[in-house]
Amino acid sequence: MRLELLADAADLGHWARPAVDGAPSGGSDPWRPDRPRAHSGRRTSPCLEPIVPVMTPRHPERLGAADRLRNSREFVAVQTGGTLFRGRCALLIVLPRPGEPTRVGFVASKRGVGGAVQRNRARRRLREIVRRRWSRIAADGYWFVFIASRAALDAPHERIAGEVESLLAAAGLLTPVGEAH
Repeated sequence: MRLELLADAADLGHWARPAVDGAPSGGSDPWRPDRPRAHSGRRTSPCLEPIVPVMTPRHPERLGAADRLRNSREFVAVQTGGTLFRGRCALLIVLPRPGEPTRVGFVASKRGVGGAVQRNRARRRLREIVRRRWSRIAADGYWFVFIASRAALDAPHERIAGEVESLLAAAGLLTPVGEAH
């Protein structure tokens, strides 16, 4: 290990620091770089100002927490008092709740669908299809639950989407494409 004398040794006395191996010894100080490092958080140029993205308001098709059934009591209430609509890829259970906002839940059981990966995939496919149609679903008065079946895993998206639309229309929840609710 070799020692370097600092440029400002007159101010600090005879203070010496060890040189970093491989670093040039002529005038460069490894503890005080000449230019700021990329990760230092300092801006070196006004053109590097952060760009603030323009955020749009909440997406109209988003299924927020207020739009979903969240606890087991709500799911049990729909399953015990609701009306069943049967399809090949999913079942739809609808419970009228006058005066309350419409809320949706998704169920995929281990016995009906399979392991965790398959259950998550089935729920995700149904949730996406319902999310895309959320603006056409009645805003108030219903709680409903989709129960996925094993057929929802392998069926083409168009078939599942058509079935979900027909189940929602049969239950009276879906307005036609051209109409506003």
